[in-house]
Amino acid sequence: MTVYFFHGKEEYLLSKEIHKLQTELVDEAFKSMNYRIYFSPDFEEILEICATAPLMFGNILSVVHMEKYFFKSGNKKLEFSDKQLKDFEYALNNVAETNNIIFVCNVPRDDDKKIDTRTKLFKMFAKITNMRDFPQYRDYDRDLPSVIVSMAKERELQIDSKTITHLVERLGVNLRLIDSELTKLQTAIFPNKKVTNADIDEYCTLTENVFELADLIVGEDKNAVMKQFSAVIEKNHPLQVIALLHTNLHKLIYLKTFEKEKSIKTLSSELFIPEYPVKLLLEKIKNKSLKELLALKHYLCDAEIKIKTGQTQNPEYLLESVILRGENV
Repeated sequence: MTVYFFHGKEEYLLSKEIHKLQTELVDEAFKSMNYRIYFSPDFEEILEICATAPLMFGNILSVVHMEKYFFKSGNKKLEFSDKQLKDFEYALNNVAETNNIIFVCNVPRDDDKKIDTRTKLFKMFAKITNMRDFPQYRDYDRDLPSVIVSMAKERELQIDSKTITHLVERLGVNLRLIDSELTKLQTAIFPNKKVTNADIDEYCTLTENVFELADLIVGEDKNAVMKQFSAVIEKNHPLQVIALLHTNLHKLIYLKTFEKEKSIKTLSSELFIPEYPVKLLLEKIKNKSLKELLALKHYLCDAEIKIKTGQTQNPEYLLESVILRGENV
C-alpha cells in the first residue's frame, strides 16, 4: 500500500512515523525533489498529487495536510462534492507504486474536536488507505511509560518508572514537550545518563513559568502578562507554551463548568489535584465567565493549527495576540 491516512492528537508520534517512512522510501540524494508537503490543497491539486508519474530518481513521498477538509477554519470547511469524491477515489486506486502519499489530519490537543468518522471522506480513506490513529496519551495509560523510556534511550538516557511519573506530573503528557525536555536533560546532566527527580526539578522549569502565565491570563494586568510571556517565549517554542496553556485552561474550564454542581472534594478527585489548589483556582476564575475561557481556548487551538500548518510567519506574535485576546487572531 502506497497511500496512508494518519490522524490524531499525538502530533509527535505522527510526525515521527512520517519521518520513518521518509527515511525508508525516499533516496536522501533526491530528497529535495522527491519529498513534498502540501497544506489543504484544492481538489485539482489533490488529483495532480495522486496522478504524479514515477520518476527516474526513485520513490516520491507527498505529505498532504487535510485539516481544513475535516474541521472548520473560521466558519468554513472545505468539502468535496459526490462527483469529486468519486474522482478522488478513482485517483487513489490508481496511484503509481513509486508514488507514496500520506494524508494527514492533526487534531488539536486537549480539545473536544474529533474527526467525524461518518463523513464520506473518512469512510473512503478507511476503505482505501493504510489508516492509523495517533490518540493523545493520558497520564494513566499503561503504554505511556514504555514510550517515554524509548524516547530517553534515543538520547542515551536512563529513566525509571517513578521518575517517569514525576516527569509526567510536572510536564503533562504532551510527547513533543517531553521530547524537548529530555533533550535539555541530556545536555544538562552530561556525563551522567540516569535521570533523577532532582534533575527534573532543576532543569524542567517550563511548567511553572507557563502555569504562572496562565494565571496571569485569567487576571487583567496586561503588563504583568507580557512580562511573564517574554520570559517564557525567550526559551521555549510557541507550540510548547500552547500545549501547557491548553492543559491549564482545560482544568479551569472544567472547574468553571461544574463549580456549582460538584463539591471541591469531587472536583479534586476528578482532576487529580489536591483540594487546596482547587480552592485557589476557583478563586482565580470567580470573575471570569465560561464563555471567556472557552473563547481563549478556541483562539489557542486556532493559533496551534496555523503554526503547525505554516499559515503564520511569526508564531511568537500570533501567540502574543492570543494571550492579549486580540481581534485579529
